[in-house]
Amino acid sequence: MTCWDVLGLSSDADSRTIKRQYATLLKKTRPDDDADGFQRLREAYEEALNWQQWAQEQDTITEAVVPTAIAADTLQEHYQQAMAAGLGLEFEVALLKRCISDDEISEEDRSWAFDTFQWLSAWQRLELPQDLIDALTNRSKKALHYSLALAMAQRDEPGFLAAYAARFDQPWLKHPAHTLWFNQMLATLLTESHFWSPTIFEAVRAGQNWYGGEHACPADEWQHLLRRQQGPVYLAHQRALAVTAPDTPQQRAARLLLAPMSLGQRRAFAQRLSEHDWEACRTLAATLKADHPEVALAMPGGTPYFWQDWETAFDTWPLLLAIVLGCLAGALFQAPWQAGALVGTAGDALAWSMAYMAVGALAWQVWRPLAHRLRVLDESLAAKLPRRLCPTRLPLLPVRDLIPGAAMSIAVSLQFGPVAGLTLVAVLAAIGAGKRRARLSVKQWAALFPRKAIGAVGLGAIAFALVFGGLNYLDSRHQVNRNQGLQQWTERVCSRMPRTAEQCQAPATHVQWYGQEAQQ
Repeated sequence: MTCWDVLGLSSDADSRTIKRQYATLLKKTRPDDDADGFQRLREAYEEALNWQQWAQEQDTITEAVVPTAIAADTLQEHYQQAMAAGLGLEFEVALLKRCISDDEISEEDRSWAFDTFQWLSAWQRLELPQDLIDALTNRSKKALHYSLALAMAQRDEPGFLAAYAARFDQPWLKHPAHTLWFNQMLATLLTESHFWSPTIFEAVRAGQNWYGGEHACPADEWQHLLRRQQGPVYLAHQRALAVTAPDTPQQRAARLLLAPMSLGQRRAFAQRLSEHDWEACRTLAATLKADHPEVALAMPGGTPYFWQDWETAFDTWPLLLAIVLGCLAGALFQAPWQAGALVGTAGDALAWSMAYMAVGALAWQVWRPLAHRLRVLDESLAAKLPRRLCPTRLPLLPVRDLIPGAAMSIAVSLQFGPVAGLTLVAVLAAIGAGKRRARLSVKQWAALFPRKAIGAVGLGAIAFALVFGGLNYLDSRHQVNRNQGLQQWTERVCSRMPRTAEQCQAPATHVQWYGQEAQQ
């Protein structure tokens, strides 16, 4: 440990800084409490002052020997002059400082200094300040890493190979500690880069001797690099699965992530996936993100996990809306419009629609796993359906889509008549056709245009109020008031007439009100 390490200062600290630091440390290290620590502190203080005083005395001599601007043709001569004057160490320290701080020094001069003084090796001077050695180490590592990382970022394969070949001009890399760092840096750089080149990997593998069971590449990065090297074969296999019939979870995961489909088609396809399918999607997405970042960036949103919000979300609102409208249409079509009970009929239809939704949700929990087991048969039957019968983005699956829809349509028709079933089918077809032409889902549209979404909800509420008001108005035209339908005359004259009829507007007379009792 040097005096500078004990004081916590750099070797270029002046005498004032040394004295202040000594006074600060002296408060923490007292001779009564720690005699050995105090002795080390005192010796380090005196050594630092002596060094600083000696450095000042040598400045004038050193300036005559150490060049202020290093030139390749005079560097050796300056060094010989310094050695002749007994200032070899001073020359080396000054040159070391300029190699750290001066960016104008050529690589040739740096190479001469590294070769002559054997910096960053086991044979360098022990008298060199440790902070300068650490600074030189960091600078050399950063420069080497920058040249390699820049070539990878620019996808410059020849540039990377040239920068990697220049490692032979860095003799300090032969030190075991620096060799270990270089292997770790290369492995991390190749692992994390979005750009992948089999040629670069094979060159690095040969140059670093990453062969056999044990080598210098870290185990985790090595497995990752092998997967990336085999990536083209893996991607070709996954893309082949994406265009084949989705008979297995792996094929369905590949279709969702890699098939040439629009975002709307992917979302529609995701509605058909089971838990096993989602597990395959998670596995494939993790592999693409870790080993094929270029492919991952090309996916919707720049991530292979674009489907996460779809995993637990089911697009059930079209069926729910179709059930409500079907029940309302069937009930109102069957209701006697002159009975004055349209509002009550509509209320009963809404109650029945809620019951159908609840029963349908329970039945779907049973039917959905069965439909997934018959997925292969379902896909083959869907391929035979005419495209014009598929209003959605993807072909309808007979077992999964058509049978539940037909069952719900029949159940509604049995309760409210064929008009209800036809309305349900028509609403589903209209929504499917609209979704096929739309570029955004309802959720995305609401997120992008919140004001329009609020306006649409408001218009829906106004439409509901208008329908309710219209039904209530129709009921009022066919309901008698307090003077209608009570006695014989009004039963005869006004019970089957609108209350706006002229003869039914006048209040009932005493005879009309009491009938035969008025004559007694």
